[in-house]
Amino acid sequence: MRGARLLVGALGALVLWGPAAAQTVSSETIVNKLQPKPAQTRGLTRSFGPAAAAPAVSPEDKAFLQNLAPTRGLKQFEREKVAEIVAKQDLPKIDIQITFDYDSDHIRPSSIPDVNELGKALVSAQLANARLLLNGHTDAAGSPDYNQALSERRAKAIGAYLTARFGIGPERLIAIGYGKERLKNSAEPLAEENRRVEIVNLSQN
Repeated sequence: MRGARLLVGALGALVLWGPAAAQTVSSETIVNKLQPKPAQTRGLTRSFGPAAAAPAVSPEDKAFLQNLAPTRGLKQFEREKVAEIVAKQDLPKIDIQITFDYDSDHIRPSSIPDVNELGKALVSAQLANARLLLNGHTDAAGSPDYNQALSERRAKAIGAYLTARFGIGPERLIAIGYGKERLKNSAEPLAEENRRVEIVNLSQN
């Protein structure tokens, strides 16, 4: 019986914590991924030659991005508009898998090194003045409304940590929750890679 209880306890720990954390992404990698792209290289395809450069940001889109408020949640049409502009402009971004306690916005200790590397990148000379999106995403488990609220709380938790730990001005960080609206791996809706934070650099040359 004692062995059975130990086995149950071990399985419970696995359910709570999930698989071992992936290797920490370096601040250098984050800086390289988020550096502004020269206008002539944005919109490149995977073919041998470049496609047409990404269109210039319209005054309307620029005003929309500038007026995003870091302290309030965005409505669905606003979230869709942000995603549309990011895709259209091919803005620099990187996905970082940051895990949280179950049903919570508390960052797990195993993910603190990743968040610290992100903080180091955002205070580097290359990104010190950048304005960034922190887009929270979940997998497909749970209701849309619940996942939306949870992803927003988690994105805000990362922003709060970066402000407290690295002194990054909260006006530079716009936390958006997308819930399960934009799965990275739609073929496997419950895949771990869907539970992520996407960092996007809004500040372009």
